[in-house]
Amino acid sequence: MLYMTLSAAMLLQLYKKLNGLGYKTAKRRFAIELWERWIAVFVKECGGNPELINRGYSHQFSVP
Repeated sequence: MLYMTLSAAMLLQLYKKLNGLGYKTAKRRFAIELWERWIAVFVKECGGNPELINRGYSHQFSVP
């Protein structure tokens, strides 16, 4: 868990430095961009129909 936190903090610091932003702004924009990319992958995987994710991929991503 500590390594995940450290990795996220390093990515955020890198994003902050590359874009010349303050910490709060960088954190907010990083979260927004990450969410937008996740949604783009989600839409691409299901071909625009979110019901396909529930039918085709739910057994692959279920938590035991």
